[in-house]
Amino acid sequence: MATTPATIPFPKMSRTHRTSISGVSDMSVMSVRATSLDVCEYVYGDSKASIDVIARFYEPNAIIADIQKVSRQLSSIDVPRPLAMFCTLFRLKLPQSLQNADPLFQGLRVWTEIGDICENESFDGHRKTIVEHTLNILLLPGIHCHGHRTQGSVDSLVSTTGSPSLQPQHPHPPSSLRIPGTAIAIPSPFHFKLHVVTRLSFNEQGQVTHHRDFWDVKDVIGLVPGVPLAQWVGTRLAAKGLSYMARACMHGRQDCGDQLVSTTDIERGMTPPAAYVACTKNALGLDGIGMAPQR
Repeated sequence: MATTPATIPFPKMSRTHRTSISGVSDMSVMSVRATSLDVCEYVYGDSKASIDVIARFYEPNAIIADIQKVSRQLSSIDVPRPLAMFCTLFRLKLPQSLQNADPLFQGLRVWTEIGDICENESFDGHRKTIVEHTLNILLLPGIHCHGHRTQGSVDSLVSTTGSPSLQPQHPHPPSSLRIPGTAIAIPSPFHFKLHVVTRLSFNEQGQVTHHRDFWDVKDVIGLVPGVPLAQWVGTRLAAKGLSYMARACMHGRQDCGDQLVSTTDIERGMTPPAAYVACTKNALGLDGIGMAPQR
């Protein structure tokens, strides 16, 4: 009598359960991406956020409050107007046209423009995000005008992530200078850009556990006025010096070869290569030693 093998039915995952898992994964990815954008905007942007708002993105004891406060203060610096400061020092009365004006004007503005975002997930559920963005530093933004600017990449990313804090409520200040008497705007020499790479590590709850920023030393040094020109001049001088050294070495070798060929060898009618071989044999003590005839 033939027996049929016993089969044990394994539980199958329903389609709705698969959909819910994929939906949770997609939501976690979107949440991590939105948090990364918020962190870059709060730390490097011109967003008016308090330290408590920034701290909610980080794990406890993972945020350095002093650095965050300094970055917030440096992102927007106002300086007193020269005329108002002069009148205050000498206790003079301001002109009627300037009495209702703000005694301070914008001295420095800092904002960031998001570029690329890369994400990966480890086996234990932790995620890492690498954000490439450009830090913009503008001196005296009040004297600038709006030039031809394209839509930033932050807006396109915001529409995908849905992060409310990154909506373009505060447009970036203009970064072009207009030529007086014309409608032509040129790039401002007071606008500096620094490429920054931010790496963020997240735990299972979506909080930042590790935050590290990377800058290129060459880009940082290039922010100092006059350094790019000095680098260009130094590079050209170094190239010229190397070319002169190479020419001097070639001339030295040629003079050394000419000295090996004596006037006696030239009088004998020897060619320069034969004279060089004879001089080499004399230097090695091989004069008079010939090659053995081949049999």
